[in-house]
Amino acid sequence: MLKNLLALGALCASVISASPVTVKRDDFGLEWISKDSSLPKVVLYNTGGTIVSTSNYSTIDNVNYGSGPRVLPEYLIGNYSVILEKAQIAIVDMSKAGGSSNLNSTLYFNVSRAANEHLCSEGSDIDGAVMFHGTNTEEDTFFGVDLTLNCSKPFVATGAMRPESYISNDGPSNFYQAVAVASDPKARDRGALVVFNDRISSAFYTIKTNGNTPDTFKALEQGNLGAMLGGQPYWFFTPSYPVARYHFDISSMESGEDLPHVVVLFGSQGFDTSLMYAAIANGAKGIVIMGAGAGQLSTAAATVAGELKAQGVPVVASLRPVTGASPPKPYEQNYISSGYMQAGKARIQLQLCLATGMGWEGCRDVFEKDMREVIYNDSTEYYFS
Repeated sequence: MLKNLLALGALCASVISASPVTVKRDDFGLEWISKDSSLPKVVLYNTGGTIVSTSNYSTIDNVNYGSGPRVLPEYLIGNYSVILEKAQIAIVDMSKAGGSSNLNSTLYFNVSRAANEHLCSEGSDIDGAVMFHGTNTEEDTFFGVDLTLNCSKPFVATGAMRPESYISNDGPSNFYQAVAVASDPKARDRGALVVFNDRISSAFYTIKTNGNTPDTFKALEQGNLGAMLGGQPYWFFTPSYPVARYHFDISSMESGEDLPHVVVLFGSQGFDTSLMYAAIANGAKGIVIMGAGAGQLSTAAATVAGELKAQGVPVVASLRPVTGASPPKPYEQNYISSGYMQAGKARIQLQLCLATGMGWEGCRDVFEKDMREVIYNDSTEYYFS
């Protein structure tokens, strides 16, 4: 078994050269793997993950994989060459050793900067982008990119829940389907997308719902935007952006710059407010609390949030349940309500609010404005009375 898997890794470099393809370099320095130069161009950002992982143990190991040789995207393209019938592919390697649990906000910052350059530059002929990512923290990265990509071209996140060595791996299908979506003109003007397991969903609303099964990425309240049928994307709706989706301009930030540190705390019974003080003492610039029910904070936590507000440090109340919303109150709060945003996404958005210098009130408006207008009939006098 191990010998076969090692041989698989050795094949990676030779598969493309053995296939009837051409490789051409463009003005961005990208090398395009192609069977047909008239096909759409899709750039692939490979950050690693299960989709390029294998197991040393067996072909039914979907638990302890990752110890086997890593598969290169070139191998997947060569072994599943039907991908090149949909698009020309250029690969940008952003992978690092270790699983996606070791990553931080620098990754989505760098992926976003690359995507903005490749997709959004004036005169760019690149039609879309696909990102490979480990599913443990993929939600963080694709949400961060969604909020910072400055053009209408599709950015599609995918990956796998089963390694390439598994007896019925899901990676190749997800890869093909992501490329099919990224190369489809109807995928434009929707924000970043997530393609897994025959489904297309919005990166703004999609979360990981199961730690083990392939059918894990879902927008539980909002539903899917489309499905894959016969290898083609079938869209349920005409293009539109998610409500409350805000765009953050990060063009003036330095590459690799660390975003402000934001921590997430679990709002359990008997919540210990000393954790909030400790987070600030350890350098946090903002806090997200997973509040009970619809984002309810304890009286003690709300009081500390008021102290931090006076210091310009925002506290965002998200929610513990997997679906639902944390709506704002009809009066000014010591904290900010996250709306339909789960804690992980609220952390990313708060980081970007702080990084772009919005301040406490600016952060509140980004999170709450749309929901306040709906619930309180656009009456700011009533809201702040």
